[in-house]
Amino acid sequence: MLSGGFAVVSLVYLAVVLLLLVLVIALIVLVFAAVRVLRLTAIEKELRIDRLRVDALVDTLGDDDTDDRDRDRPTGPTAP
Repeated sequence: MLSGGFAVVSLVYLAVVLLLLVLVIALIVLVFAAVRVLRLTAIEKELRIDRLRVDALVDTLGDDDTDDRDRDRPTGPTAP
């Protein structure tokens, strides 16, 4: 039979080992989640840039119908 002091120490040691195991698993899960979020953020950034390029192209192609004189005039609240 084990002595009382040895049993307490072994239980504390077992609790510390289990705690470290849980923390390591949590750290691994958090790292994978962070990598996934960063990858999705990068993809969204690329899609947003592509969307801005398409919008700029549409605006450029749409400006062919306007007169050059109208482009030099102020617009908005400062227009006469």
